[in-house]
Amino acid sequence: MPELPDVENFKVYFRRNGLNKKITAIECSTPSLIKEVRFSDFKKKLMEKKFKDVRRRGKFLIIDIARIPEKLIIHFGMTGGLSYAEQDTERKGRDRFSRLIFKFDNNEELRWLNVRKLGKIYLKKDPESVELIKELGPEPLQISERQFFELLRKCQNKNIKAFLLDQRNIAGIGNIYSDEILFRAKINPHRIIETLSKIEKQNLYQGTINALREAIEIRPSYGMYGIRFETDWLLSHRHKDMECPRNKNHKLKREIIAGRAAIYCPICQK
Repeated sequence: MPELPDVENFKVYFRRNGLNKKITAIECSTPSLIKEVRFSDFKKKLMEKKFKDVRRRGKFLIIDIARIPEKLIIHFGMTGGLSYAEQDTERKGRDRFSRLIFKFDNNEELRWLNVRKLGKIYLKKDPESVELIKELGPEPLQISERQFFELLRKCQNKNIKAFLLDQRNIAGIGNIYSDEILFRAKINPHRIIETLSKIEKQNLYQGTINALREAIEIRPSYGMYGIRFETDWLLSHRHKDMECPRNKNHKLKREIIAGRAAIYCPICQK
């Protein structure tokens, strides 16, 4: 599933390609993915309008629209993305899964892709009226260490992997980056929060900030979907050799923790 660094990149991509262009046509192959509004009404609202700004909240994009109070809200699901192309060009590769297409007056179009149809589109005046957004915790790149410690204090009896995955605790972190964060902090994903020392909590906070910031910086170099991490990242080994980045003699372990497949080094992460 696209996580915070991915959706941050989608935001930049949308800002570069989708803003300040008049919408001349809208196509939708799967209207059921547009929630709480009929496609005919959705289309009527947006025709001849322009997207004027975009921001990210957790794993959502929230797009302001000129001349109307509603916002376009995009959730990418497990396999979502964006693609900007010349109108009516052949849809190859991931573009075959274009579910919603905005055609602009410059003969280009912005395609919302969703391979497994698990994403959602909303048109809302208040983004907080979307339950999943209303329940989101704070943004991890916008909180202080003190605020982070307070979040941990409120979840003392919770498993640390489950804490990072729960969007009500902290927004935007998913399975992939939770593994990377815990690896950097040298914390075993089985740990309960109340067992963490102050130093481990500090390492967890710093690991969260560093992993997310570095991933955001790396991703644009590899385009919308491709990304290669340096060998000192846990993520570079999870589908390759399952060797620990700190010591190749340590084998990474895969287990189901908090309902998800967790990858970790049982020797380096205590």
